[in-house]
Amino acid sequence: MTDEEINRKFDVVAELMASLAVKIDSLSDRAGEIAEAQQLAEQRWERRWGRTEEGIRGLLAIAEIHEREIASTDERLSALINTVERIISERRDKP
Repeated sequence: MTDEEINRKFDVVAELMASLAVKIDSLSDRAGEIAEAQQLAEQRWERRWGRTEEGIRGLLAIAEIHEREIASTDERLSALINTVERIISERRDKP
């Protein structure tokens, strides 16, 4: 093999290595962009989950208030039913 052929092969190898270096840099940049996009997506997810959690806690608080109101209404309704039943029973007992 002549010196000229060896130099041409070295030139080809050098060009390939330069091309690979450019591609590696490009891939590295893309990997950084993907990592940044992933981080932003995770931050959005955390914010959304935080709002969802707050909403669920709010709904739970409302449900607990309704439960107490229903229990109070049940007690009053039971008292009214007892009163009406007593009055009806007293009227039946009178001659």
